Amino acid sequence: MSKAIFSSWAGKIVDNRGLDTKKYKEVENLEFPLQYNSYRVKAFMSWDGLVIIDEKINVVDMAYSYLREAQKLSCGECTAGYLGMKVMLDILDRISNGEGKEEDVDFLQWLGNGIKENARCSFCASAVTPVLDAVNYYKEEFLKTMVSKQTTPKSTYITKVSAPCMEACPAHQDVPCYIELIKNYRYKDSLALIRKTNAFPHVCGRACVAFCEDSCRRANLDSPVAIRALKRFAVDYEVSSGAEPKFEKVKKNKQRIAVIGAGPAGLAASYNLALMGYQVTIYDKLPSAGGMALVGIPQYRLPKDVLSRDIDVIKRLGVEFKLNTKIGKDVTLKELSTQGFKAIFIATGAQIGRELGVEVKEEGVVDGVDFLHNVNTGKKVKDKDKVIIIGGGNVAIDCARTCLRLGFKDVTIVYRRSRAEMPGRKEEVEAAEAEGVKITFLATPVKILAKAGKVTGAECIRMELGEPDASGRRRPIPIKGSEFTIETDMIIPAIGEKPDLSFLTKDDKIEIRSDGTIKIEPSNCQTSQPWVFSGGDCATGPATLIEAIAAGNRAAKSIDQYLRLGKIVKSESDIVANLVGNIDLSEQREDVLLAKRLRQSPEELPIKERQGSFSEVEKCLTPEAAAKEAERCLRCYRLMLLAIASES
Repeated sequence: MSKAIFSSWAGKIVDNRGLDTKKYKEVENLEFPLQYNSYRVKAFMSWDGLVIIDEKINVVDMAYSYLREAQKLSCGECTAGYLGMKVMLDILDRISNGEGKEEDVDFLQWLGNGIKENARCSFCASAVTPVLDAVNYYKEEFLKTMVSKQTTPKSTYITKVSAPCMEACPAHQDVPCYIELIKNYRYKDSLALIRKTNAFPHVCGRACVAFCEDSCRRANLDSPVAIRALKRFAVDYEVSSGAEPKFEKVKKNKQRIAVIGAGPAGLAASYNLALMGYQVTIYDKLPSAGGMALVGIPQYRLPKDVLSRDIDVIKRLGVEFKLNTKIGKDVTLKELSTQGFKAIFIATGAQIGRELGVEVKEEGVVDGVDFLHNVNTGKKVKDKDKVIIIGGGNVAIDCARTCLRLGFKDVTIVYRRSRAEMPGRKEEVEAAEAEGVKITFLATPVKILAKAGKVTGAECIRMELGEPDASGRRRPIPIKGSEFTIETDMIIPAIGEKPDLSFLTKDDKIEIRSDGTIKIEPSNCQTSQPWVFSGGDCATGPATLIEAIAAGNRAAKSIDQYLRLGKIVKSESDIVANLVGNIDLSEQREDVLLAKRLRQSPEELPIKERQGSFSEVEKCLTPEAAAKEAERCLRCYRLMLLAIASES
């Protein structure tokens, strides 16, 4: 809970004006701290209210400054929102310059309420909320300014623009804007915007887990916007039109940076550093770049030529690739430092499968990561009559669907929790079942059964769910005496992955956590060695493609600061992000009246045609479908304007 002079946050009024500070009522619904390190929030306005902590804040100036920024974000699609806010801004400008009229206050209230009721998108309807709160609860301040005929003192503010989908995306892509560009048929501009924060638009258009869709407010009305499919539409348009991505020319920087690992995190960092002008060299032990995106994602979800398109862009930026090179054997970290590299980014991923937890000596037990690696690199994998996959994540689902395509007759997933706790994407689980994969829930293997050294089955035990564990999911507990047997010719454990950091030595002085990951400062990816950075799965443990990309973005920014300034400093945007990081952006007082509209979904390869084929399952949206889907976006931008003081 926090104390403030005044708050209208989330429509709950706390008014402490004129009271002794000891008698202040606390603002219980404020979701973020008013203090971050040496920075103190003096006041802020946002989509859901107004909060004043410092009595010296001029509310009139703050309301004008806020609406000036909000008007820039108005899309112009409706008269009520675009012209309404422009008229409100003109009135506030006049009042701030000592030229206001007494009737202006009533007109602002009338016009603001009209915008809330008639705006066609979420942004305009919510943007006027804090201005109305300012006019309603600080009316005397506005009238006093009019009477004085004095220009209001100007202050400096920090602004942050976000949206529920943007905050859910680890890379914080500007989803509403690139969707709006698609809606206006500006496909090249949409893709150029995506590329500002995402080095893998082609890959993410197909294989992203789409956290953004999970947070889409459209789901409150009907169903989430098909954000991933729209991203794919933009990138596929580039391919079909024969266009080439264009980047602004940058001044070349002679400083060299080594990146260890050509997976998503390493490639994302290299992409960003190359755009800054740095000379980047990537080292990887595999003969081709891509990491787990190359060897871990089946082609029916991510064709190899799609991945190569994103990698080709990185190559054209001047990044040097040294493949078939094993760090620790062919070259060491110490040797890289003597070769003139001023910084190193370690992004080797997590490519070793975790042990099953039961003794395994028999032929026929293959780790899920190794299984997918073998299939994706063209190694011969003999199909079996029966196979069971242990696990419930995306790797397990990929293994199961791959087995069906290889000709396995009977494919079963064994998962120790219930469907509700299954970490695999819902759409992928449903697709697997539609293709013929069977799932046995609330069970886990306790013993491998074999004959003549070959797997014949697995003895499993039933589970029940207890209290939540560290993952937040309910802990599976074995049910005594519930053992049962599943016959099988092959077992594929897919219960998680861990990094291989055997290339690091004591001399490297890189601190490793107890869980086997590289210890870093999460906000800047710096390791215990100031010039060495790390990110992605080798630093966080197994995560998603987009989280690896975000880590690469973050590392590139930190490396640039380190090389330019000799230290890493937090920018104003970083400070604001930390202050408002816990706010629920889905909440607001506006209620946009919209009709339900059917989600446009891409066509898919028929089930019968998937057997024995690795052809891509999901197709691209048609231009007509993409336009209809883009129109479903509510433009839930959230603008926050803050007055911050430094106490350092």
